[in-house]
Amino acid sequence: MNYSLVVNGFGNAFLQEFGCPCPRCARKDPVANVSASIIGRDRDGGPIRWHALVDVGLGVVDSLRRTFRAEEARVDWLLFTHWHPDHSLELNRLGETMRRTARRRGGKFSRIPTWCREGTGRWLAKNFSYEWYRCLDGRPSKEAEPPGTLLEPIPLGTSGISITPVCVSHAGADISPDNFKERLYNCACFVVQTEKSKTVLLWDLDSGNTWVTNPETETQKKAAELLTGADLLLLDCFSWTVEEHAGFSTGHLSFATARTFAKVLQPKETLLVHMGGHEEGEGNPGWGWTDEMWGREAQRLWAEDGLPGTVRVPVMGEEIAI
Repeated sequence: MNYSLVVNGFGNAFLQEFGCPCPRCARKDPVANVSASIIGRDRDGGPIRWHALVDVGLGVVDSLRRTFRAEEARVDWLLFTHWHPDHSLELNRLGETMRRTARRRGGKFSRIPTWCREGTGRWLAKNFSYEWYRCLDGRPSKEAEPPGTLLEPIPLGTSGISITPVCVSHAGADISPDNFKERLYNCACFVVQTEKSKTVLLWDLDSGNTWVTNPETETQKKAAELLTGADLLLLDCFSWTVEEHAGFSTGHLSFATARTFAKVLQPKETLLVHMGGHEEGEGNPGWGWTDEMWGREAQRLWAEDGLPGTVRVPVMGEEIAI
């Protein structure tokens, strides 16, 4: 089977803010929260035969509609990096429309196999109880390992591809659904490996993940090694320089930290995702930047720093062979 990655979205949590006059919020083109589809075809350009969806925030289902022909619509696996709304808000729309599609096709709906970490599963069961029990076949990882830990590859049931979760920390998401004061590690990134390439989906992590660039334990070294040397790296880049706002962590990487990560991880191509820019403050670099501005400035500093490979902002709906 030939596999490819489709960029369903790469926007930050709030996409375009109501009442904000900045150029980024003034755009009229379609936007969606960060999400990717891993799709499999029997041949290049052939019908889609397999599909793993990573995160399902706002705008993602419309992106899927633009990629899949109606007769191809399927979700063989749903994977969550974590439970935050911008990664789960269209769960109802996805689950219920897949149920309706199964009925239109004259078949029986099978709940969607769903991988997430244990804490994220508990959050989803709390926030989306109807969808969790009616639409999803939840298969949480039954652990709460610290950042820098490799988890078991997801049992995808298809050949020629593996997806391995790696534990990361993400401020604001690493909390227990039962007690907001209790830390519970809930978040993961994913390493997608095929016979041809390695792709790393590294979004929604905070700058406290120093193990990526400076692993100390053998466990961390194994995790960092797996992230290294990717053919394609989708990398969190929420702000230009700011990683703390109003006394709290943004929970994300700035472009300054993203550059440090890229220098160590040595990817061949880096796609920046989750760009925001409002935290910089009006008039400062990064504030209100459009995708074009982000791409231009990122490429300029990438070249100045002599960073590996290429860097750019992705295009909604683009498909990349992996």
